[in-house]
Amino acid sequence: MIRSEFPRDAVLPHIDYARRAPLRAAGLFTAVGAASALGYALGLAAAIGLGAMVSTTLARPAHEAAGAAPAVPDASRFILNALLVPALDPDSSFLRWVDPRPRLRCGPGTVVRVNGMPLKPGDAVPDAPFDFEWWADECHPFGVGGPRLEGGVKLTVYREDFGFSAAVTPRGMHAVYAGDSVPIRRGMATYPQCLEAGAPCN
Repeated sequence: MIRSEFPRDAVLPHIDYARRAPLRAAGLFTAVGAASALGYALGLAAAIGLGAMVSTTLARPAHEAAGAAPAVPDASRFILNALLVPALDPDSSFLRWVDPRPRLRCGPGTVVRVNGMPLKPGDAVPDAPFDFEWWADECHPFGVGGPRLEGGVKLTVYREDFGFSAAVTPRGMHAVYAGDSVPIRRGMATYPQCLEAGAPCN
């Protein structure tokens, strides 16, 4: 606004009042300023609180907002990743067994057998097809944040050019996640999951 256009009638009465009663004017202006600051602060606090509430609501997954239980991950297709791979010695020049139970944070009731005998760390992994049996007691192959495995399963494992395949025969094994559980399915599994072009991919 150009200075000559500023409405002097709106300003001069306040200046005159300030000259006649400077202490009262100072108190009045201070009170007005304090009230304005308080109103601004309250408005800002309300806006922040509302924004936080909206952000929390939007960040919540849709299934939680709807009250539905989270889906339980299906561990069936990853059963070789979960149980066979941790039992292979990564430092050996050819395939040897290691005890997989500490890696999986398994409970004391966990039993692992190869062809009916307890797995022996250091032994060579068979070239011929072999039975790899588990009885899992609170094992966490996917980390503490993932599903845990409980119960038994027999894997008839075959050495392949690409890695391993296995016939999966569940014996009560299930994956437990967030209080829910999904049984391990009977069928076939491979490791690794996705193979080169022209080969199957689970």
